[in-house]
Amino acid sequence: MTRTYDIALQGATGFTGGRAARYLAAHAPPDLRIVLSGRNRAALEQVRASLGPREVGLCVAEASDTAALQALAASSRVVASTAGPFARYGSGLVAACVAAGTDYVDITGETPWVRGLMERHHDDAARAGVRIVPCCGFDSVPSDLGAFMVAEALRARGTATASVTARFAMKGGLNGGTLASALALGERDRRALGDVLLLNPPAHRGDAERARSPDRTGVDHVEGLGWLAPFVMGPVNTRIVRRSNALLEDAG
Repeated sequence: MTRTYDIALQGATGFTGGRAARYLAAHAPPDLRIVLSGRNRAALEQVRASLGPREVGLCVAEASDTAALQALAASSRVVASTAGPFARYGSGLVAACVAAGTDYVDITGETPWVRGLMERHHDDAARAGVRIVPCCGFDSVPSDLGAFMVAEALRARGTATASVTARFAMKGGLNGGTLASALALGERDRRALGDVLLLNPPAHRGDAERARSPDRTGVDHVEGLGWLAPFVMGPVNTRIVRRSNALLEDAG
């Protein structure tokens, strides 16, 4: 299938979307075809004007406009979305990507929503060869790839990995999209957030596995890392790492 664009950036007028647009304009290969997408054309034009001489397309596609989302997905090889809360604005776009055979990535940290994506789309996406990759911003690439690299380094030395502990240092605050995502979580979602194996495949969701994988709830001292406290993104990042670990185990 011929595609007009290589990558569509949905939510390009938001805080994170704008940063992503500027990064693509500055660093993407010259022949990479980019389209900026959002719900307001005037705002999209302002973002495009800020990118300098880089040529990019524009597409107006609101979360409630099924036809526009389908057209966006069909026109692009990959859709990258920064438009949250994803449980409110993202489901239709993922469905459109699966139907169009378009790969999809986002920066969500809404793990209950991600669990729902698996239940609704995994089989169809697998049959179509579509990759759905949520949580691939700070949620949760450093934790996921960091744990994998630690395990690979130990494996190269002939040693298995019993556990991985990570420490994050943070400063600053939350942007509006992140805060809106947190406020949008319902009571059912908050209960699901407490399941440490929420994203694991069914064969890796037993009580014994849960007992080995508790969330950090207190402050303690870890040799080599110092004093550690619960991390606000821990209930997201750890679920991603555990899913990757389970999938790699299944793959041998």
